[in-house]
Amino acid sequence: MSGSLVGIVADDLTGGAAIAGEIARPGQPVPVLRLQAGGGLARRTQVVETGSRYMPVAEAEQRVTLAVQQMQRAGFSLLMKKIDSTLKGNVAAELAIFARAVGQRLVIVPACPAIRIHVRDGFQWKSGLRGIDVIALVARALGWSPLSLPLAVVRAGEPAIGAWLGVTDCPVIIADAETQDDIRRIVGGARNTGVNAFAGVYGLGEALAGLPGRPDRQPPGQASRLVVLVGSTAHATVEQVDHLITRGAANIPVRVASIFTDGAEAELQRIRHEIAQATAPVVLVHTDAKSTADDVSRFCRERGWSDRDLAKALAAPFAEAVRSVPGAGIMTVGGETTGALFDMLGWDGLLVTGEFAATVPIAALPDSGYPFILTKPGAFGTVSILQDVAEKMLDARPNHT
Repeated sequence: MSGSLVGIVADDLTGGAAIAGEIARPGQPVPVLRLQAGGGLARRTQVVETGSRYMPVAEAEQRVTLAVQQMQRAGFSLLMKKIDSTLKGNVAAELAIFARAVGQRLVIVPACPAIRIHVRDGFQWKSGLRGIDVIALVARALGWSPLSLPLAVVRAGEPAIGAWLGVTDCPVIIADAETQDDIRRIVGGARNTGVNAFAGVYGLGEALAGLPGRPDRQPPGQASRLVVLVGSTAHATVEQVDHLITRGAANIPVRVASIFTDGAEAELQRIRHEIAQATAPVVLVHTDAKSTADDVSRFCRERGWSDRDLAKALAAPFAEAVRSVPGAGIMTVGGETTGALFDMLGWDGLLVTGEFAATVPIAALPDSGYPFILTKPGAFGTVSILQDVAEKMLDARPNHT
């Protein structure tokens, strides 16, 4: 791979795959590996996924530390911590332990211009509205306050960034940014002063790898059927599901209440039967968040469940859907959904070959029998993204749905 070799530690599978997607180039795939206690790593740009977003903090810290140690033993000098773009989960605790584990200055860039998330004066801004105080969030985990690299300095260019960093010895910096060019300037200016540890979201990976512009996004393979698995309750995903249904996908909602009771086996049988009866090339299996989200949230609150616990409970119907359509292409929506599905199917990772669209990587599952898998974080993508995948990743494109 041309450009810099980057070792990336991600807290969930879809986020890690999205970073791999922005770095991968034709003939130069990026592996995304699940963290293993004794796992050795090859020295090539890659992602290690810790699955730690909703773990107990102490366990999450242990997994992040282990991932960093594996990267360092493999010889990586340039490291990145991938965090959730909306700062969900154990973000602050994982950033603090990552900073300690790498043992050097850390620059955090929590802006994601691709989805209009900006950082000014240390605050995240979403679509023009001020959100989380990132400095305060990280300070609580560190026990002291990091410094904010102002946007005015970023816009002054790499020499100004280097000079600013040169007059402070603060070990953790949170950088303002609004555009992808801002992120590139931050990375260039910081690396010129010897910084080799970064944290951030989609957009940072490409800047760290130092690669030229994105190649044309051309799907590398096709299939005769596509299985779309949706566990996310994000508003964007609900609209994407509705759009796909209107275009003729076989609509198979999971009866979530049955999964939580003694009716789970009967529910799996129903899903198998409906898939067997479906004639549409696109099979959509989803949790029908528009109708069930409130009931599921109440159920989880009563039992103290996290999104991770819920995803584990819902993995069985999604795995049943995958097994029911051998040889199909697969698309998963939602980070915890994807991680739980991989756990149940015994899949250890992905080989990301490129991007279908921003934050939607295309990957191979070696020796699985499935020609491709696409993953998407729940809150990302246009309303038509699921339908776009169906039209472009299946053969005989005009007549699919």
